[in-house]
Order: sequence, then structure tokens, then C-alpha cells
Amino acid sequence: MGTGQNLGNLTKNQVAVIVGLSTNCSREVRQRLLDLGFVRGAEITVQNISPLGNPIAYNIHDTLISLRNEDAANVLIELKESL
Repeated sequence: MGTGQNLGNLTKNQVAVIVGLSTNCSREVRQRLLDLGFVRGAEITVQNISPLGNPIAYNIHDTLISLRNEDAANVLIELKESL
């Protein structure tokens, strides 16, 4: 298991667990991410990558949520396994 990574580093066929949000994250973005379910302990996978690589659709809590790369960089993860 790797630590110290952010969601922007996650690739298809990897499973990660959210360990927190970056201290550099603005209050508005932090609240939006928490409201969308990006909470500690949630499992997350990459579902779809747009043709230009931004945004990326993530599967979290059986819901697809697209995030821009700059927002995904605020989500800290720990790799769990590969699919």
C-alpha cells in the first residue's frame, strides 16, 4: 500500500481509500468534496477519463462523480489494490 498520493495519481484498475483532504484545499472546495462523499475511509476508483484527460470520472459510494484535476489533487489517498 502506498501513502502520500493524491487522487490525481490514481489510474484505471486501481482501488484507493481516501485518507483525507489537503491542507492547501480552499474552504469552498473542501466543503464541496465532503458533500460529494469524499470522506476518510471511502473507496474510490477511476471509472472514465475524458479524451483530453480532464476531468476524470470517479466511482465513489456507487456514484460517478467527475472532478477536474486541480480538485482531485486535494484528495489524499492510499492505494489499496488493483482490479
